Amino acid sequence: MKRLLAALALFVAVIVVLRRLAGGARPRRGRRASHRGATELVRDRVCNTFLPADRAVRLAHDGETHFFCSEACRARFTSGLPGAAGRAS
Repeated sequence: MKRLLAALALFVAVIVVLRRLAGGARPRRGRRASHRGATELVRDRVCNTFLPADRAVRLAHDGETHFFCSEACRARFTSGLPGAAGRAS
């Protein structure tokens, strides 16, 4: 049993070394090689949608910035606020 485990460990080590010598690990499917142009995603808590921060409708309220996917979601949020006066930015 010990010999089998040792042989398996040696096999895995050889595979890892060969991959490193061949240029690293395989690129993963579905992922971009670079993150250039990537933007932060923010969450609209009214409709539970994620969207890029640069496209979000914003509202500053009580020292916190809230993000929305549309003016309609922002209006739904502000209608539930006490003293419903938020500042759009």
